[in-house]
Amino acid sequence: MSTKEQAIYYLNVLEPDKLKSALDYIQYLYEHGLYEKNTPLDDFDYELARRADERENKEFISFEESLKECGLTYADLQD
Repeated sequence: MSTKEQAIYYLNVLEPDKLKSALDYIQYLYEHGLYEKNTPLDDFDYELARRADERENKEFISFEESLKECGLTYADLQD
């Protein structure tokens, strides 16, 4: 049985709560580049870098400031 077939087998037999955890982990691996990634930078990446360069305090941005810049509040983040 191939690795992909084994993964599909386990995904088919896992209980829903365990399946959610497995999918969360797979998503984590994908999003954090723990796979071979050759994705070039795009306009969004360059815009983020430009905004970071314009900040007076280049060390960090507070979560509250980040929310404000996005036009969000804590209430918007609640499910």
